[in-house]
Amino acid sequence: MSRLASTDLSLSYGRSTNVVHTVNLEIPDGAVTSIIGPNGCGKSTLLRALARLMAPASGTVILDGQAIHQYPTKEVAKRLGLLLQQPVAPDAIVVEDLVSRGRYPHQSFLQSPNERDRLAVERAMALAGVTDLRNRPVDELSGGQRQRVWIAMVLAQESPILLLDEPTTYLDVAHQHEVLTLIRRLNKEEGRTVLMVLHDINHAAWSSDYVVAMKDGSLVAQGPPDEVLRPDLLEHVFGVPCDVVRAVNTTMPLCLARGRCLKRKEPATNGSKDIKPRIGHEPPVMQTAAIRTEALCTGYGQRRVIDGVTVAFPEGKVSAIVGPNASGKSTLLRSIARLLPVTAGMVMLHELPIGESPRRAFARKLGMLAQGPSAPPGMVVEDLVAAGRFPYQTWYRQWSRDDERAVERAMEATGVSELRCRLVETLSGGQRQRVWLAMALAQETPVLLLDEPTTFLDIAHQMEVLDLVREINERDGVTVVMVLHDLCQACRYADHVVVMKDGHVAASGPPQHVFSPELLRDVFGVDSILVPDPVNDMPLVLPLADFNPGRVRAPRPNGAPGDRARSSRA
Repeated sequence: MSRLASTDLSLSYGRSTNVVHTVNLEIPDGAVTSIIGPNGCGKSTLLRALARLMAPASGTVILDGQAIHQYPTKEVAKRLGLLLQQPVAPDAIVVEDLVSRGRYPHQSFLQSPNERDRLAVERAMALAGVTDLRNRPVDELSGGQRQRVWIAMVLAQESPILLLDEPTTYLDVAHQHEVLTLIRRLNKEEGRTVLMVLHDINHAAWSSDYVVAMKDGSLVAQGPPDEVLRPDLLEHVFGVPCDVVRAVNTTMPLCLARGRCLKRKEPATNGSKDIKPRIGHEPPVMQTAAIRTEALCTGYGQRRVIDGVTVAFPEGKVSAIVGPNASGKSTLLRSIARLLPVTAGMVMLHELPIGESPRRAFARKLGMLAQGPSAPPGMVVEDLVAAGRFPYQTWYRQWSRDDERAVERAMEATGVSELRCRLVETLSGGQRQRVWLAMALAQETPVLLLDEPTTFLDIAHQMEVLDLVREINERDGVTVVMVLHDLCQACRYADHVVVMKDGHVAASGPPQHVFSPELLRDVFGVDSILVPDPVNDMPLVLPLADFNPGRVRAPRPNGAPGDRARSSRA
């Protein structure tokens, strides 16, 4: 019997209908298991229940042969480590103090940390790569740095079972690889059982021994990755056509959802099956820049993050900013949006310095969706979206029919109309992200900045958001600049790419002129190959690292028939 399992488990919030229905699941011991599925299907809810953060509506969670609610809280915490989605740190806490909180289950009341606690914290910070951040306030870190700090806190707990909700969120490709490699290391060298919720199905394909697929609160498939992650089953689960691409130089598959607005761009291969990006050829000349910076310097307090950046974003195009964590991507976006002061140089919007426009006038020209926004408690969806109309409100002009139409269009475009009366705090991460995007769209600006717009979204909603970005760009001529961590999405959806490293621009231009294995190794420190997109032959980035060498098929838990993945397709 597995150490962690559920029997006839159903879950609900309050007296609402069940969001998870009669789940019977055994987590394979000593293996890495990933749960995948659309937003709102119950993945994170199931994980919370397995961690004893939710009481079942019916059924039982079993830990080491006993109902989990029969254990004292500290005993559960010694056996289970949990990384939640979007955790919030106390104000002004520094990294080392936050990681030290992972030692809570091993300390008695008023006990001071001992040598074992100190060594556990040091090892956790080293494994997560945050030792050099130990004295930095957590609220000053980039999204990726914060995520690694939270992972370190869970590692400091030293529990044999790890439950991780979106552990690679906000991480660049290099740190994603580090985290996935670390998870495999903890599993293989220390025998830890790992259960992850993942939106990135490629991460599930590359790092898991066992994959569980959910839809509408129920399990629809479970088994080894090659049985579950098939094009037909992925389309059944997520509702979008999917391709599975395999390159001759690697055993790792690349799962790609097909959006409806992928541009049929000029192939970069000249008929060859091996991508050879046209590095060295002159990229097209930029006609007009909607945004440009000259020798821009900015940062946080005395710490300079952007140092002398001169870059331009073309008018009427979709641009993507990519680069490692803490390379300055979000900082550049925030300085363009006037959320950070410019310490040197300048930022121009349509050839006018951004500081010359009054606040409301500027907000009618440029809208922004920031990374990790939070809504006031008690706010419902429709009111949050309506906040996007703030720039058009004055003391003599209040709510109008134009405002009403803009809000309705934004909610319909992002698929959140049916959520209009829901409290924002009760939504899933993906649902909240679409609501924030709706607010940005309701602002109806000619320039739109998006910081990680696909974060927390499943592949279907990622395609919806990116298709929507292309639609408003092509239909309305909106200039879009977005920060992305997914390099394949940048290749597929962006006309123009800016690659950043250490606060400087490493390269810029059309994706087929920019990306090469050499640039990816220099900027991200990851060996990779470029494979042709099955839709338009544009380059797609496939890492060469094998997160799971010599993958051993996880033993099937009792009640998981060998043909479960196939039989669930119907």
